[in-house]
Amino acid sequence: MSEEGPDHDKNFTAVAMVAGVAISEGVGKSKREAEQIAARTAYESLKIELPQP
Repeated sequence: MSEEGPDHDKNFTAVAMVAGVAISEGVGKSKREAEQIAARTAYESLKIELPQP
């Protein structure tokens, strides 16, 4: 987790990792928002579509 900007206008950056490898990054106005964006992006990149029965 990193943060940039002045106290009144910070941007937080979070990285989602799998097996020690960074697979996505999220940037938001709060730590929680950055983490959720990183997690959502990671999920979407790892999601495998299963064939319909």
